[in-house]
Amino acid sequence: MRVLFVTNRYPGQLAHGDQLRAWQQIRHLSTRHEITLLTFDRNAPPPRWRDAVERCCERVIVAPRSRLAMAARALAALPGRRPLQVAMHDALPDELAALVARGRFDVAHVALARLDAAVDALAPLPCVVDFVDALSLNMARRAALDRVPWRWLARLDARRLPALERALCGKVAFAAVCSATDRAAIGDIDNLRVVCNGVDLDAFAFAPYERRDGLVFVGNLGYFPNVDAVTWFAGEVLPLLPAVRLTLVGANPSPQIARLARHNARIELVGPVPDVHPYLARAAVAIVPLRAGSGQQLKMIEAMASGTPVVATSLSAAGLEAVDGEHALVADDGAAMAAAVERLMSDPAFAARLARQARRFVEARHGWERSASELEKLWTSAARAGSARP
Repeated sequence: MRVLFVTNRYPGQLAHGDQLRAWQQIRHLSTRHEITLLTFDRNAPPPRWRDAVERCCERVIVAPRSRLAMAARALAALPGRRPLQVAMHDALPDELAALVARGRFDVAHVALARLDAAVDALAPLPCVVDFVDALSLNMARRAALDRVPWRWLARLDARRLPALERALCGKVAFAAVCSATDRAAIGDIDNLRVVCNGVDLDAFAFAPYERRDGLVFVGNLGYFPNVDAVTWFAGEVLPLLPAVRLTLVGANPSPQIARLARHNARIELVGPVPDVHPYLARAAVAIVPLRAGSGQQLKMIEAMASGTPVVATSLSAAGLEAVDGEHALVADDGAAMAAAVERLMSDPAFAARLARQARRFVEARHGWERSASELEKLWTSAARAGSARP
């Protein structure tokens, strides 16, 4: 098939989960399909990711949009009903109309609900939209925890997004989310399917549980749910774990995260690295203490693949359907989470057993090849239905 793949951000193993998911989809499916990528990213990717994506695609078209114009569209949408995160992406480049007019594609793939306007512009083509997660659920959880004025904006979008997500499902042949929790948040809609997140099982090779020390948190350190999680853990859990060190690994450390590391000698801020696997492989425990966010946590899947036992909140574990005591330890308050960490660090045999079970769990359910194959089925069904229309 010839596929037009439309994204807001450049695919790659970069700062955001949707970028990694799109990259793995392109990487696996480009071996069987001819993919043209159209991306609206304003930020040039590192050369190695640009080159990797270009090798997989028939063609890559970058059509960046003005940050100022995006902000103006969001401001103009305040008195209306359109979600701000959608309105700011409404302006479309001429390249999209030109690509559709040529009529060379069998199916279009659109990443994220923010590109609702692109779905409208692609109407002549059968289309699959990948929500990744339920943005409405994400915003509702953020509204309960963030500070003013971001709390107000999150609350506004949390009210507006559910209707848009359901309407978007009605415009396309199929829609995808990464977990059953996110599907339930959007609604029991027939063409809304679950396509799980995955992990590169070779890149995140299983490391035997030996000579490990300290805790690690991996993720985009400028993303609100991660900033909130680290801040909460540092205040509520780390004081209950004397002499235990916490290492923070990830892109875009926020000023709040930087302050935490400066003022607490037991917190090491590593920041962005080319490969997080070595940090996971030498940590005694990976923590995933999210209180906000949605979807399936890639940080948790990658830790489980690496042989690093995980302590997570129930919110973090629910998207994966990970079982407490079998694939991870689950705790939601400071004392319970500290006790779970202490249990793993004081009982290496139990930690090793939990790590082995977690690896088997992700091998069975979360390889990227399996995830891409599930998406491919949606593409094929959408293209078949589109070709059958008069």
